[in-house]
Amino acid sequence: MKKSLFLVFFVFFAWLVQAQTTECKFTQARTIKASGKVIRSEGVVSYKSPDQLTMTYTDPAGEYLVISGPMLRSNTMGQKISVDTGKNAHFKVLRNTLLNCIDGNYEQAAKDNDADLSVSEKNGIKTVQMKARKAAPRGYSQIIMEYNGKGLPVRMVLEEFGGISTEYLFKY
Repeated sequence: MKKSLFLVFFVFFAWLVQAQTTECKFTQARTIKASGKVIRSEGVVSYKSPDQLTMTYTDPAGEYLVISGPMLRSNTMGQKISVDTGKNAHFKVLRNTLLNCIDGNYEQAAKDNDADLSVSEKNGIKTVQMKARKAAPRGYSQIIMEYNGKGLPVRMVLEEFGGISTEYLFKY
């Protein structure tokens, strides 16, 4: 009886841990290298592993990025998109890269982006750097992730081949 009760408790606890949602505030700085222009924004991000992510912007208000299963929806500068990433290979890689980086699955993100991976740790911060092995017409030339001691992302930098760099800072 004790074993079956323990098993039920363990399964319930595992389900409860998986069902938890992580929320925090974020700031974003998008830099266009050609002009040096920096576009700043901020908001709240909510993540539930493995495939639920919502970034709701408070500045500029009304912008968002939502990943729910295979669906990716966004509103950026008034341009709305809704994509089934199961039917669009480019958006599938973008979706998976974002989810894997946030979840700490950086090995998979590096593999998906054909990137070399390096990991270091200093002062309780794990720094992960992924550099693309070859240039491509679109995608990321480099991704930098920093995780705190709890494994939560505190900084993410996405450098695109097209010359745009976006830095996110997460505050819990």
